[in-house]
Amino acid sequence: MGTVGAMMATIDKAGRVVIPKTIRDRFDLISGSELEIVVLRDAIRLERRRQPTRALAWTDDGRPFFPSVPGQTTTDADVQDLRDALQR
Repeated sequence: MGTVGAMMATIDKAGRVVIPKTIRDRFDLISGSELEIVVLRDAIRLERRRQPTRALAWTDDGRPFFPSVPGQTTTDADVQDLRDALQR
């Protein structure tokens, strides 16, 4: 896996690292988003924890849609997960 870009961050006294806004926006990270910390031989990788695939519903004429869930938006990842599942 190659490096797409690099940015510097500093660990504060409480051990926290602030993820730059441009990265938070790119990956749709908001307050409360969960990240998995993966320890590699000589690196640390943060991975966005994937939420379970949202439940899919069907219209009366057979078209799929994601029902509205208060406080949750449909992301590109939701749509991709659906496409992957339907191709299996």
